[in-house]
Amino acid sequence: MIGLTIVFAVSGIALNHVKDWNPNYQVERLTHKMVLNPKQSDAQLNEALLAMFPINMQIKATYWETPKRYKLFFDSGGTLTANFAHEIAIYEKITARPILKKFNTLHLNELKFGWIIFSDIYAGLLIFLAISSLFMVKGKYSPWRMRKGWLVILGCAIPAGYFYLLG
Repeated sequence: MIGLTIVFAVSGIALNHVKDWNPNYQVERLTHKMVLNPKQSDAQLNEALLAMFPINMQIKATYWETPKRYKLFFDSGGTLTANFAHEIAIYEKITARPILKKFNTLHLNELKFGWIIFSDIYAGLLIFLAISSLFMVKGKYSPWRMRKGWLVILGCAIPAGYFYLLG
């Protein structure tokens, strides 16, 4: 239970901040000033653009995004964009974050049926742990005592109130 809780907690935090960063991939950007003629053939542009960056990959595809923007895609991921309007070339190398990407795959249930069963069992065990903890401690340290009982109620009321305010 501890290991699964850590996996779900770490991936939950990462996925909550997806607007701030990409939890699955790291994107590295290199820029280079360029003075190229867009009237050259695509093969000549490819050769000139590849010479600007330390890239040793096969080109998967190329296309003109606009009359002033030419794009190269590489087999192993990444892109090179030539912006003729601003005379700049941008290489973006995309690298997977191996552990965090796998955690997020589990958290988002991208494995579908097999993980649903496991995830449901885990959720049921979390419910059991939460409810059984209410009965484990007796006496003055019990959660049913006045002060601690309010904490249990507050723990349920906060999400309910949040949904009520959003609703």
